[in-house]
Amino acid sequence: MSVRYARLLSLFFFLLCLPLGNGLAQAQSPNALYTGEVPVSDQSDEQRAVALKSALAQVVVKLTGDRAAASSEAVAKLVESAERYVQQYTYRQSVETVDGQPLLRLSLVASFDRSAIDRVLRDRGLKVWTPAARAPVVAWLAIDDGKGPRLLDNTDPAARAMQQMAEQRGVTLVWPRLDSPDQAQTTAQIVWEGDSMTLAADAVRYQTDTVLIGQLRRVGSDWIARWTLVLGGQAQPVWESRDPDLAAALVAGADGAVDKTRGRGASQAEERRITTARVWVGGLKSAQDYARLFETLSGNELVREYQPEQARGDSVMLKLTLNLALDRWMAYLPPDGALSVVGATASDGAEASLALNP
Repeated sequence: MSVRYARLLSLFFFLLCLPLGNGLAQAQSPNALYTGEVPVSDQSDEQRAVALKSALAQVVVKLTGDRAAASSEAVAKLVESAERYVQQYTYRQSVETVDGQPLLRLSLVASFDRSAIDRVLRDRGLKVWTPAARAPVVAWLAIDDGKGPRLLDNTDPAARAMQQMAEQRGVTLVWPRLDSPDQAQTTAQIVWEGDSMTLAADAVRYQTDTVLIGQLRRVGSDWIARWTLVLGGQAQPVWESRDPDLAAALVAGADGAVDKTRGRGASQAEERRITTARVWVGGLKSAQDYARLFETLSGNELVREYQPEQARGDSVMLKLTLNLALDRWMAYLPPDGALSVVGATASDGAEASLALNP
């Protein structure tokens, strides 16, 4: 066994011992992609009208992953007519600390009609970054301000700015948690050396294949950042960012990562075809099983709606309204997910049979 291989193996097992933090990584939900939040000074009609336009512009950016999409001529009329597409809106109050003083913040949170927005984007020929292709990005950041490399996570305000930028473009950053100084020191060295093979292998714990590795060092008054994005185990070409402000240097890294990942699964909206199909789903032995089935379907971005039509034994027939053909939808079901395909041929009035996994 080579020294290099032995070192990689030992580092990999070290990372496997690290805690998962808040659990498995979750990409932004479809509902979140169609929701925008905008600060307002009051709840007047004038403020609401302006805020709804800004909220819809946020949604367009998230759906396309393109910062310039909302300002393009193709969607200008869509944004101007934001009130036509609102499904619901509410106001949210939060307390922020500014210069050590608590400040009450009021925001408008608006959700927009998914089918209508999809139709408009389709008509304008915009490329939509499908929710299923938005893999969470595990962020490993090491910085050196002259005292040696150390890890940076989202407890740092600059890292939070980076996270917010990624979320604005529809991407979730995952921050691995380290419980001890020894773990942090050892892992910081791994990140600082840019050991993409080891860090990419560790990403499987978060059910993603996308890793962003950043090394930032202080040079004079500037932060110089070196970025590596790993997609599907393959390191992409390195890029750099430089800025006197740490948050700005990190935001540039998030922007670069989104630019390189948003092409995965991006498709013309007009390629989407709404279809209806009936399927039998078996393995339903309790009310909890039914609840899990309906939760799974509600969380599937390719399912527009579902309707139970009849029950038989431990099975239920569902009428599904999908954003694509049934066979393609079944092909997208994850092998370790809640549903599995039992039969893909017509039977007993349904086009296919599925089962709820234990």
